[in-house]
Amino acid sequence: MMEDFISSAVASFSKFLSENNSKIKERSPSNVLVSYAIVINDFPVFERINHLTKNYERSFYFEKPEENFLIFGADEALTISENGERRFTAIDKKIKNLKDSFINNWGTLPEKEIPLFLGGMKFMTDHNDNEWQDYNDSTWFIPEIMILSTQENKYLISNFYIQNTLDKEIVKKFKAKLDKFLKQGSPKEKSTDQKILSSSGDSPKDKKKWKQLVEEALERISENHIEKVVLSRKVELLLSSELDFNNIVGKLRSHHPNCSIFIYHHGKSSFFGATPEMLAKFTGSRVEIDVLAGSAPRGTTIVEDKLIEKELLSDDKNLHEHDVVTDYIKRTLADFTENLVIEKHYSIKKLANIQHIWSKISAMLLSPGSIMLLLKELYPTPAICGFPKEAALHFIKKSETYRRGLYSGIIGWFNLEENGEFVVALRSALTVNNKIISFAGNGIVNNSNPEKEYKETELKLKTILSLFND
Repeated sequence: MMEDFISSAVASFSKFLSENNSKIKERSPSNVLVSYAIVINDFPVFERINHLTKNYERSFYFEKPEENFLIFGADEALTISENGERRFTAIDKKIKNLKDSFINNWGTLPEKEIPLFLGGMKFMTDHNDNEWQDYNDSTWFIPEIMILSTQENKYLISNFYIQNTLDKEIVKKFKAKLDKFLKQGSPKEKSTDQKILSSSGDSPKDKKKWKQLVEEALERISENHIEKVVLSRKVELLLSSELDFNNIVGKLRSHHPNCSIFIYHHGKSSFFGATPEMLAKFTGSRVEIDVLAGSAPRGTTIVEDKLIEKELLSDDKNLHEHDVVTDYIKRTLADFTENLVIEKHYSIKKLANIQHIWSKISAMLLSPGSIMLLLKELYPTPAICGFPKEAALHFIKKSETYRRGLYSGIIGWFNLEENGEFVVALRSALTVNNKIISFAGNGIVNNSNPEKEYKETELKLKTILSLFND
């Protein structure tokens, strides 16, 4: 069956190239980006996550379980990496240069929002720790091979960046890619849980230092230097063996079905998590943004859970923290959009062990423009940084003793047709070999209580830490 599928795919791809050969020649000597998508009836991505993720130099997994949406992409047809403060505008310029050289068969498919670029951006650009050496400040890559699974269909997508003229060997390369990707077997060994051998970052001494940092932030807030700042902490684990992502993603799916689950692998490193926060979703001329700020634990009973929710929605500290983010996003969107609507104001998003005040903002873009330029103005929001932005960033840079890297950065996908979805990389961790570094942060505002803030970071860290020693 698989051999028949591959033979059919190769024949249809060859026909597609022949039909578009004149277009490709017209664009010579410029480079041409070709994307070819076909419906694939069945391919067990989930059962092969661990094998697929680690079998490529660069790979990307992104899933929204509640929406039956999944992407897996690997190998690099084209990669755009940028370091430094101009990363958004530099990427925007390179993307625009590709639009006129893009040939695809997407119009023949029922799915209208097909990912092209996959990747992410770090929280800050001015430092690079050894821990994050496998990732640039910003990297977006077009995978040579990708699976897209939606509510209705599953697609196999191949991408090629053809330089100067049509490569006569491209059909052979296409077949070789399919053979490697589709015929890979799942690991024969039985999936096992990893045990925690040792940990650091969660000792009484570490707790005291972090609470002192919160006190320092509160002092800066009382002096009106900042209104809000988000402070993070990390916990490092040494595990009994390397992660088995089949096992890890299975647990994340089960425990956090209303989150976005991701694995961004490059070199020896994998950055993974289950984040509840969507930064922005672009669908043509429409943009949607989540505001997730203000938190409380879940109750042990339905009655207790409702009582905690009611207290959260009447708590001045948490409401203020939420309003700072909402107001910032509204002001940012004013220059780019019209018909702004707050669809869910002061709603509640309930996760496995924590609940957040949640608002959803939507608006219509004033004109077709660049996704990257809007993200440049929007990111980082006060939900992960603070307000005013520059003052909060300065405090974080001065106070946190490590670099966040991709934690609280951007993870997502986009294409050349103004479609894309980007999430804030929260509830996440970096893994290299059998080492795990997990992160969590909290928004500090006037009246924040250092002890309560610490306990909230413990709740957030459980998303990752609870995956081990169940």
